[in-house]
Amino acid sequence: MSPINDIEIINKVLEGDKSAFAEIIKKYQNMVFRYVYYQFGNYDEALDITQDIFITVMEALGSFRQESKFSTWLYSIMVNHCKNYKKKNSRYITVPLKIFRGDEEVDLQLQDYRENPEERIINEDSLRILKEEINKLQEDFREILTLRDIEGLSYNEISDILGINLSNVKVRIHRGREYLKNRLHARGLV
Repeated sequence: MSPINDIEIINKVLEGDKSAFAEIIKKYQNMVFRYVYYQFGNYDEALDITQDIFITVMEALGSFRQESKFSTWLYSIMVNHCKNYKKKNSRYITVPLKIFRGDEEVDLQLQDYRENPEERIINEDSLRILKEEINKLQEDFREILTLRDIEGLSYNEISDILGINLSNVKVRIHRGREYLKNRLHARGLV
């Protein structure tokens, strides 16, 4: 990791050194990809969404007011991007297909009915059940548990990212964990 902090990198980018943004990508790409992959469960889709998030961050960098940590601002963009993506796209896995009409290239998205290779590999019943139960959580609980228990963010960071007060963060985490624990107990995992 570079000894240069986020603010110094951002200032370089804003001063015209666009190549400095590679340091931001390098520092945060794994974190962003993990979150996105966990939300959508499709490797290729997660790569595309991760790239879109960094493009959005790059374009919005001038609006970063440095009132919070850069990582918190980045998380906010990431969470909102994923929410918007879910709203705009169906839940079906698609396969991109390029066709040519004369000299014009056209992208089509076809629904993919093939078996998901990740599900073939992850055949342990307990992981399947855990994922099912996490996916059954209300979106607010699923999102907040992902930020806290998978990404390891502090309550204050989650509060900043989601724009809710600290007591609501604590309540949602507690309720989400209790609901998940009860569901896993009912299915014999806890």
